[in-house]
Amino acid sequence: MEKRCKCCERRLILHPAVRHQEYCRDPECQKARKRKWQKEKLASDSDYRANQAEAQRQWCSRNPDYWRQYREKNPAYTETNRMGQKGRNRRRRSGGEVAKMDELKGEPLIKSGCYRLVPLCNPGIAKMDELIVELGVISRGYVVRAERL
Repeated sequence: MEKRCKCCERRLILHPAVRHQEYCRDPECQKARKRKWQKEKLASDSDYRANQAEAQRQWCSRNPDYWRQYREKNPAYTETNRMGQKGRNRRRRSGGEVAKMDELKGEPLIKSGCYRLVPLCNPGIAKMDELIVELGVISRGYVVRAERL
């Protein structure tokens, strides 16, 4: 059976010391392998994620003028970003749907009132633990106030 590289799809020459080899030795393929590993590690390991964030903060504190210098050296990037920000600002000011795309329109599906919530982890087994909650429909223009129970 012939294996192919997951990145470039060329025939893979297997290294005897690498049991589950999926990428060839090409530097671009190795970069893709490392990017995939880092993405998975960031998603699954909170310690790794915290360490990476701290390293980023330290780098930013050592290089405070990096972005200013980058913008000076790359005027095309700066202009593209500026135009994009103008569009984002325009959409925000016009009240277009930017963040609340799942907002309920028309009649609410759930009526305000008291409801009993019962866990359904094992249907058919009698459970005594339940939660009694009060649900209220929040209308547009609702202002959140801090309330203590």
